Amino acid sequence: MLNWLDLRESTVYKWLRTQAIDRFVFAVDDSGDTGPDQDVWKERQAAETAVRSYLADLPTTIAFVHGPQGSGKSRMVSSVIRDTGRKALVIDCAELMKAPSDTRMVAALAQQTGYRPIFTFLNSLNNMVDIASVGVIGQKAGLSSTLQDQLKQILEVVGTALKNVNHHLRTSAIENIKAEHRAEARREYEIRVQETIRRGLWHDPRLDAVAGIGIMSELGVGDEPLNGLVILSNKNMDAGALGLEEKRRISENELARRERSIEEAQAVESLPVVVIKNYGARSRTGRQELQEVLSQWAATLVESQIANVIVISDNRENAKLLARALPSKPLNFISLSDADAPSALSFVKKRLRDAGFTSELTLEQTACIERLGGRASDLESLIHKVRSGQGVEDAVEDIISRAISELQKNAFGEDTDDAKMLPWSREQVWTVLKKLSRKQELPYYDVLMDFPFKGDENPLRAMEHAELISVVTSSGRPSIIRPGKPVLKYVFQRLVNDPVFRATQDLALNEKVISGAESTVKSCEGELITLQEITKEESWLQGLWGRHKVSAEREKYLLGKMYSAQQKIQALEKQNAELKKILARQA
Repeated sequence: MLNWLDLRESTVYKWLRTQAIDRFVFAVDDSGDTGPDQDVWKERQAAETAVRSYLADLPTTIAFVHGPQGSGKSRMVSSVIRDTGRKALVIDCAELMKAPSDTRMVAALAQQTGYRPIFTFLNSLNNMVDIASVGVIGQKAGLSSTLQDQLKQILEVVGTALKNVNHHLRTSAIENIKAEHRAEARREYEIRVQETIRRGLWHDPRLDAVAGIGIMSELGVGDEPLNGLVILSNKNMDAGALGLEEKRRISENELARRERSIEEAQAVESLPVVVIKNYGARSRTGRQELQEVLSQWAATLVESQIANVIVISDNRENAKLLARALPSKPLNFISLSDADAPSALSFVKKRLRDAGFTSELTLEQTACIERLGGRASDLESLIHKVRSGQGVEDAVEDIISRAISELQKNAFGEDTDDAKMLPWSREQVWTVLKKLSRKQELPYYDVLMDFPFKGDENPLRAMEHAELISVVTSSGRPSIIRPGKPVLKYVFQRLVNDPVFRATQDLALNEKVISGAESTVKSCEGELITLQEITKEESWLQGLWGRHKVSAEREKYLLGKMYSAQQKIQALEKQNAELKKILARQA
């Protein structure tokens, strides 16, 4: 973090680069990669202000930055840290979750935290000793440890290193402050000397030795320090000298107060920043040990005020482990949403002007840009394509076409076997997709309780994790379902308007509904037969007490339910016949 072992930070390398490389290489301007401009991306201002406010104080809780994937969360956080000049350690959970084994995950975490290759070598050595001991004595030597223990060992050492970084930065800052104060005191002393010389009140006691008078001539040396040569005689001190002395005392008091405030500020600025990216990312194996260890470690850093901790995640729901690890303090939630239509359009216009696109956007081009919504990743992709020579309409069409291909693969699977591996069925995702193609948003519980979900929340949660949909919460519970990102609304419409794709998906959905309706009919038939047998066995005396009336009411209910199910079957069978004709014409 302090770049002590970085060759590029050495004095020799910097001198050689200044004298040689920088003379022949053009300066690189990375201003284009700093993220959306604040003048045109107003939605980002509140989030950035909240991050700056969090970093401007001693850590008491964890900052949880959440927002949809591709909204620019990591870029915004890195921009704020770069502007504040703070030292930062970044841990990417997505890269760690890609590790195929526990050993690879440990090695990846060690590499991200700078603990390589020592830890990996020792871990491998311990495993070899355990394997050898099993072959010799029949049991492990106990040198190896579990995944959680290995992760904790790495992070404990990293926490100690962060504490040392904080101490080093704070000591260096205090030394710099003291050096500045000494320089300022020297300047004030020189000013006082000049003022007393101008007033004729300056006297150097060392001159007495030269003149042969006073104690200096007898001893040859005095106790006066070299920086205290100004002697003011009480009888010659006038109002101006008294004013100068009073100003000096006031200046010293003000300097002491300012020094205390600067030291307090340096105590905050010297704290390192730990950024945990992609928190909550899931792996295929479903391992959650990493999130649990990181949440406990982050809580320890904050409670001990070792570092400011910023956690970046795509979903607010992923903060549960962090809240559990820090139960006494509420998390600092910072939301980053998509830009509205005017902000997104202004951002695209400004970036295109910077790229040399001088012509004004037409109404058709503006309408095409509005299809992308305010997702930062899609707008950046559009700008990159236009810079490469594509037209605005072609670039937007290319983005939508690519999103259609990705959606068909990720949501429906490439084939039947691939679809079985998805955490939702094709009928479920098609139902949500078709409804969102007609409406901007859907009531969450209306979708949840209807076919084909029937109260099962797991498929909806999985779709949200896959960025197919986004679930808006209200009062701590799910409330509204929206497309995962703005451009998906037009992607959904394209798929729904594709006659072949719609026919195949509607056929599969209708078959599921018909199967359920037929089960209802069979169930009603069985219960009606049972009721008929019960009615035959009842005597005329039991009929007087209302038994026949109850059976008749139940029979009436079952017949109505059976009739509705049969009507549904007939309507869907007729619809399936039309869908098959569409597929036959397209063949």
